[in-house]
Amino acid sequence: MLRRIVLAAVTALGCACAPEAGPSRLIVAAPMTGDMSGEGQGLERSVRMAVADEAAETGLAPVEIVVLDDRADPFEAAAAARRAVDDPSVFAVIGHLTSGCAIEASRVYAQAPLAMITPSATATQLTAQQDAPGWGGERVVFRLPPSDDVQGEYAAGYAVQRLSLKRFVLVHDRTPYGLGLAEAFRGALERKGGKALSFEPVSRGDKDFSAAVAVIAAERPEAIFFGGLYMEAALLLKQLRASGWRGTFLSGDGAKNPELFAVAGPAVDGAYFSVGGVPVESLPSAADFVERYQKLYAGAAPRTFDHYGYVAARVALEALRKAGGPDRRKVLEAVRGTSRRSMVGTIVFDSKGDTLSGLVTMTRADFARQKFEVTY
Repeated sequence: MLRRIVLAAVTALGCACAPEAGPSRLIVAAPMTGDMSGEGQGLERSVRMAVADEAAETGLAPVEIVVLDDRADPFEAAAAARRAVDDPSVFAVIGHLTSGCAIEASRVYAQAPLAMITPSATATQLTAQQDAPGWGGERVVFRLPPSDDVQGEYAAGYAVQRLSLKRFVLVHDRTPYGLGLAEAFRGALERKGGKALSFEPVSRGDKDFSAAVAVIAAERPEAIFFGGLYMEAALLLKQLRASGWRGTFLSGDGAKNPELFAVAGPAVDGAYFSVGGVPVESLPSAADFVERYQKLYAGAAPRTFDHYGYVAARVALEALRKAGGPDRRKVLEAVRGTSRRSMVGTIVFDSKGDTLSGLVTMTRADFARQKFEVTY
């Protein structure tokens, strides 16, 4: 069913020559296939909830949700972005999920201009690039969670001050997200009196981490910080524990994924994962969202970024109402002026499109309960 939806969306956006009259279109751009497909499908579910709620509460005219599969690949994301901007009925984009995809796609949206609201892409470069020489387009990027600079600072402070850890090996997956988060953590760690013994690159899609494991065995750090996504985090953790290393493992929200328990097994127990804001499962103001989500989707629990996806869609839909229709420039200006109360707090963006909220929390994996517990 999902594949048919994605293919239909691509077909609908395939030609800009003679658009048919119809409802305004809201893009959901995310991985719908591959390792990250669970996150993309969760985002789609959240956006569908938001559109239904907006219509029920405000009487908003029909909005068509168009799902584009970027496969967590920046090249695919740029191609999806071009399809989106070619359809004049598209008024905004919710996504992209990964930072690499969001960075590439945003350069396309900037030329339209078309507002892009990401619920998850935290690379500092994503919003900072809009102030760089040669950007050329308009500022179109809006981000709901705190950036990697904020999360890296928090995670390093937590590691040094709460866990009394000083000696780290840092591992990253070379992506804008993973590398950026690891660099932010390293800078904060050194400012707080810790030491990065080594800064080891791996690659997305790697299965064998023996080279990194060998470096860790030689350096004998107290802890590892990993910048990257859940699959590589899980495999690295599993191989580290199999090698006999018993130190503390920390990572960011890109690795906080329910599939981590299945892939890493007991090796994940006790690992720490920072997350922007408060995890949806521990956020009192999100209780109604969680309950309705589970009822709508056969008991499925919201994913790490689903509540941000819901809020992002409500921001875009409010902007559509204020603009009086899918006028991209008017929608963009309305998003820039957002001041909206939501389950994740009041949504206000700075001049770069970053959230003014700097709240980050730490979670700890409990393998026996298959949960991530907030540690504060």
